[in-house]
Amino acid sequence: MLSSLQSEKKRRELNEKLIKSALILAAAISILTTFGILFSILFEAVEFFKLRSFWYFLTGTTWSPGVANSQFGALPIFAGTFVITIIALLVAIPIGLGSAIYMSEYASPKLRDYLKPILEILAGIPTVVYGFFAAITVAPLVVKVAAFFGLEATFNSALASGIVMGIMIIPLISSLSDDVIRAVPDSQRKAAFALGMTHGETINNS
Repeated sequence: MLSSLQSEKKRRELNEKLIKSALILAAAISILTTFGILFSILFEAVEFFKLRSFWYFLTGTTWSPGVANSQFGALPIFAGTFVITIIALLVAIPIGLGSAIYMSEYASPKLRDYLKPILEILAGIPTVVYGFFAAITVAPLVVKVAAFFGLEATFNSALASGIVMGIMIIPLISSLSDDVIRAVPDSQRKAAFALGMTHGETINNS
């Protein structure tokens, strides 16, 4: 009986060691892969900056890789990223904050239980799907609307990218805003109502 218990214990310990070794191996592969990507980018960057100065990279106004006389000025990339970010925030903040206020202050608990998971589904959609949606739906729509107003727009405009990126971050802003609003103590709400504030003024001051 004692020998069978000892053998069972040894078998379990062996299984634990095998599982632990497999997990360590998986972690090591992930870390080595990350460092491999990092060093490959670093080495390529060092080779690039031997040909072009870092100041040229930061202040160059033309980005045209893959041509005979390639130019790698990153200023248009930085400017485009900044513009897209501003557009995305202009789209996401009103919608995300508005949805959070509605779900936390006006919607019934039953309706909130339905709406919040539906909104958070957006966070689980892969980025490639958003990109496909931008290329197939949003970009042509932006071109058509611009043409209607007599303006010229391209299919790779910052407006289309900003709109789709704004849709992507709506769940994040909504979830964070909802948590912040619900974290306000109920005593402060009652004190605001006691001072004669309306529901909207109470939300604004919270």
